[in-house]
Amino acid sequence: MPLVRIKSLPFDHEVPVPQVISALSQAISDAANIEQQHIMVTWEYLAQSHYSHHGQVAANQPINTHPLLIDLIAPNFNTEKQIASMLELIAHTIAEQVPIAKNNIFINFTPAYSDGVYDEGHIVEWDM
Repeated sequence: MPLVRIKSLPFDHEVPVPQVISALSQAISDAANIEQQHIMVTWEYLAQSHYSHHGQVAANQPINTHPLLIDLIAPNFNTEKQIASMLELIAHTIAEQVPIAKNNIFINFTPAYSDGVYDEGHIVEWDM
């Protein structure tokens, strides 16, 4: 049930977001052996000039400043090694596909807990 939420400023030229999020979903599926029906990826644009980093406001997404802001929500049964692998995979996949430096990506992991997720019409439980 990984959920990946990406936020960035708009790019100054066209970026094929649908292709990027599809590629990311496929990469997660392949690496973690999770069916794509259980993977969600979103990309939202922040309003121009509504993002300050190091005290500087930018109108469009720079390559080396104003990191992409990514939240990864995944079950808490993942090991630290699995989480680190997912974080690296996400950063690598995005940096390959969009004009952004890999070191200009910020990802935050939030664990999801059994009985703490509602999906497909019911509270989800998993065995540990």
